[in-house]
Amino acid sequence: MVREELLSAKAFAVKHIRAMIHAGEFDEDGRLSTATLSDQLGVSRTPVRDALWQLAGEGLVTVSPRIGAFLRQVTPAEATDIYRIKAAIEPLVAGWAAERATTRQREAHQALIVDLEAAATAGDVDAYVTQLEQCRALLVEMAGSPPAAETLSVVDGRVRLLRFKNLSQPGQLTVSAAQHRAIADAVAAGDAAAAMRAMEEHMLDALRRVLRLATEHDDSTYWLSRVRVDG
Repeated sequence: MVREELLSAKAFAVKHIRAMIHAGEFDEDGRLSTATLSDQLGVSRTPVRDALWQLAGEGLVTVSPRIGAFLRQVTPAEATDIYRIKAAIEPLVAGWAAERATTRQREAHQALIVDLEAAATAGDVDAYVTQLEQCRALLVEMAGSPPAAETLSVVDGRVRLLRFKNLSQPGQLTVSAAQHRAIADAVAAGDAAAAMRAMEEHMLDALRRVLRLATEHDDSTYWLSRVRVDG
């Protein structure tokens, strides 16, 4: 029973700390105090520490033994390079998914896109992000390429903090959903060339937004704890 309670407390802490990070609720120095979080969340320090380690695995937090936990910092230049890498790899993934996916996978992907569109229509950013990550995970699975999956896993861990502010802006959920619908329809049709083009357009759009934000904040890493970019 004690173990189940600790697991439950950890899950609670992970959910709420993640939401606080996405909402930009932490100080500019990015330090995450275990004691403060414990008091704020009403749980003991052990599940908070465990939650921070999990969030470190997600790329949101950096944990340094005997020093503490901090928001993951990515410079604008690093973010730009990462999105250029994604823009090169993800069209390949979409094309391979169109060629290699099973009928069941294509149907499951279409169902996820319907839920993605519903979240966009409702203006529910949190639900949209959840659906988006499920769509992307399935697309990578459909591509059947372990090297691509491993590469994107590393890259995505570095930019998880970047995945969201644009989605909170008026109309951006609709734009994003339309881009993912185009990708999904091409994959469902088995049209690798169209899937690659649709994904390339989506990733280049994301890259343009990252470049614009980097230009506006080229002397700081702090903006990355406040910025959310689809991709």
